[in-house]
Amino acid sequence: MCAMSEAELIAACRRGDREAQRALYKQHVQRTYRLMLRLTGNAEDALDLTQDVFVRALQAIATFNGRSTLGTWLYRIALNQALQLLRRRRTEQRHLRQVAAVADPPGGEAGSHTPDIDGALARLSDEHRAILLLRYQEGLRYDEIAQALDCPPGTVASRLNRARAELRLLLAGALATEGRK
Repeated sequence: MCAMSEAELIAACRRGDREAQRALYKQHVQRTYRLMLRLTGNAEDALDLTQDVFVRALQAIATFNGRSTLGTWLYRIALNQALQLLRRRRTEQRHLRQVAAVADPPGGEAGSHTPDIDGALARLSDEHRAILLLRYQEGLRYDEIAQALDCPPGTVASRLNRARAELRLLLAGALATEGRK
């Protein structure tokens, strides 16, 4: 298949053209997978979510209105999928911690934690982790992040500031904890 413009690719996907759907997948699968892996921290979850993103995208391609790039639209679908999974997991983990607290009272020895950015990122809220990864891992501009998150660029700037502040606090706390050991 010869190289198509984004508009031609979208039109062909809307018509159900399998070659165009494969081309769309090939163009965006690696970036989508990397984002999912960074958001979930789990290769299996990232792979499953990546597949879900493309299934949803191809099912909803008729709703793509062209206000953003196709890549930004896919990021929005990807973020929604990842955040849904992370919310479900957080609820499950909360229940498991409650059960564990009853079964194993506090007072045990905590494991050693080396402060690192990945560990701190994992402790950030899902929204803060997502916006930091979009900006610094994926290299998106503020306007692209705004399109992906469906919010004004000013909101992106303030969310990034809050996310960076939260990350600094987590890293400072981890370093202080390490210094006391």
